[in-house]
Amino acid sequence: MLRLVVPLFVFCGFLAESVSVATENSYALTSVRIGIENCYKNGLWTPITLEWKSPIPDGSYRPFAIRSSDSDGTPITYHYDVRGNQTKNGTSITLLAKLGRKDEPIRISGLSDTEFQTFAVPPPVNAERPIYLIIGNEDIGLQGAVAELMLREDRRPLLVKVSSLVDLPDKWFGYEAIEMVVLTTTEPQLFEGLTAKSPQIQALNDWLKLGGKMLLCAGKDSEQFLTDETGFLHLFLPGNFDGMTELRSGTPFERFVNSQRQIFMNGTDEAPFTKMPRFTEPRGISFVKDGDLPLVLRCAHGLGTIIYFGGDLSGRPLGNWRDRTTLVRNIMQWNRAQERGALAPRSGAMLQLGYNDISGQIRSALDQFEGVYVIPFSVILIILAAYWLVIGLFDWFFVHKVLKKPILTWVTFPLWIVLFSVLTYELAGSGRPAYEKYNTLWLHDVDYETGTFRTSMWESVYCSTDKRRDSLFNSVDFWDKNGYFSWYGLPGSGLGGMAPKTVSPPVWQVGSEQNSYGKIANVPIQVRSTKSFFGQCFDHISEMGIVAQLSDVEGIPIGTIEVPDDFSFSLKNCILVYGRWILELGDIQPGQTIRLTRTTPRRDLRDLLIPPKTLEDARLRGMGTYNPQSTDLEYIVRVMSLHRALGGYESTGLHHAYQPSLDMSELLTADRILLLGTVPPPGYDMGFDRYTQFFRQSFPIKLTELSPRLQLERYDPKADALEQKINPGFLKDSSLDNRR
Repeated sequence: MLRLVVPLFVFCGFLAESVSVATENSYALTSVRIGIENCYKNGLWTPITLEWKSPIPDGSYRPFAIRSSDSDGTPITYHYDVRGNQTKNGTSITLLAKLGRKDEPIRISGLSDTEFQTFAVPPPVNAERPIYLIIGNEDIGLQGAVAELMLREDRRPLLVKVSSLVDLPDKWFGYEAIEMVVLTTTEPQLFEGLTAKSPQIQALNDWLKLGGKMLLCAGKDSEQFLTDETGFLHLFLPGNFDGMTELRSGTPFERFVNSQRQIFMNGTDEAPFTKMPRFTEPRGISFVKDGDLPLVLRCAHGLGTIIYFGGDLSGRPLGNWRDRTTLVRNIMQWNRAQERGALAPRSGAMLQLGYNDISGQIRSALDQFEGVYVIPFSVILIILAAYWLVIGLFDWFFVHKVLKKPILTWVTFPLWIVLFSVLTYELAGSGRPAYEKYNTLWLHDVDYETGTFRTSMWESVYCSTDKRRDSLFNSVDFWDKNGYFSWYGLPGSGLGGMAPKTVSPPVWQVGSEQNSYGKIANVPIQVRSTKSFFGQCFDHISEMGIVAQLSDVEGIPIGTIEVPDDFSFSLKNCILVYGRWILELGDIQPGQTIRLTRTTPRRDLRDLLIPPKTLEDARLRGMGTYNPQSTDLEYIVRVMSLHRALGGYESTGLHHAYQPSLDMSELLTADRILLLGTVPPPGYDMGFDRYTQFFRQSFPIKLTELSPRLQLERYDPKADALEQKINPGFLKDSSLDNRR
């Protein structure tokens, strides 16, 4: 009997082990897709879609981990606890991670107790190249419009067609690498199963409200997404939907592009009328109208911008119109918005500064710590020269002529060496404090109309010894709710950049841990070096704080700005930006009311490019240009806030492609006016060596009959002088990229 029982137990144990192994293998990864349609950028949150065999039961958790590197090449592991009902059919999910170094593979684990699998990653998109995500039909003339832009190939917009909306990110910062979303309604099958409450649509709407840009082409198939109670298109429609209508003449579009080619419409299948939504109470500025029907409109959506086009650019009659490409160019305002500097990039900027993006200038400014400095090379040369003079001439003269005992050189020579060594050590140590130091920058953005409140935070830490540490902001709860906090990279191939031209082996074999999108822990920092972090979150507030009642009268804002008594803080050095004007408001206190009239002092917008000390000198004001080496955070943030309106790369010598959502220039092309101010530091010690806060708020402004912007409804691309008077930064030289 024993001979029968023992083999039976062995067989059962082997069977149980086999079942366990099979269960574990059923969760092995079978497919990994990185980026949106294999497009991503280093240093920005990247969607990573994982697929496995067996479905995860609803309600149960399975751990996943993605191991990559940060901008310094230090390993970092992202941990996720995935619930079964969060996945697609239980067998796939899209997670977010940041990939630091170019051409480095990632390692992914499907279970906490299994080995990491290594996966190669596709090449990243150049940090300075904008990505346009196309949802719907891609044949809308956009490809031809991009081809006509006189830009370098690595600066042209990259058009990416989405094949499935289900795999799109379900968090708003998953779109961080996207410059613009192009949404068309001519492929309605793409939107099957999606509603206004779908995580993908909510994430897209949140991203748009937080500074994104969208081109919305709503045509004949848009009605089903507007009338259905679960339809999502009403989130982006710039007005209240009031049924469908038809455009029976192409004259408005012909005038918009100054074309002599007629758009034929007679209601037949070959030349149908153009169907589009009709809506009431339109928001923004209409560039093309047919009576009271907006056809081309630009409006603000929170802190972002929507460009609305009524009709289908892919179908008849516009699809075969020979001037469709020009129409798309004028809709996008590319003949005014492109930077001439992109034609001839200043390669010397990277070599001199170590960065070519304004985000790098912010990081460089935050890396300046009080009491921490680098010994100038000239001082090192002086010490070396003094050393050789002392041991070569002075020591010989001292022992031969003064002491008259040459044998003493065996004593004096080592003493000189020890003396200069101690001097050098003390000199180097004087610029390296033995304790940690912190710098931080906060940027608070508010949109008056939607109540969108966004907070962006930079943190830079200096460590005198190599150690592993947590961020000071890991305990802040709001990161987990509607935001993220993680390491902050430096774009480009400069020293410390994420696309280095040389291979640098990692110093740390064990890296940091990111257990959620809002907490990063055990970050290794090398001795006497700095580490940078960045976080962003948002919320919706019911009390708007500062209230403005402003109207545009002949291009000048007139009205009142009221600060309630219970406003959270006072503001210093406030400016109001509208069109080409800056209105200096000075300091603003809670309970204060500011009245703007025609006589309110104002300056030209481009004065923001001039450093403050230069601007104060009337003799130097006309010769002032932007200083890309400045460490004045107030100066940098003001230029970053209006980078494109100030002329972009041509005016600053720096790109603004790494964090374009922080540029509020696009709001100036809609019915918005911007308030910028500095928040005074608190009266108590917050533990930071440098603590800086800025406040920005956008207000709607009423366009009156005397507003020059209303004249743009019949825009003529040759009428450059009109737009130059309204907004000079968006109009440089249309002939540079218009080769018609």
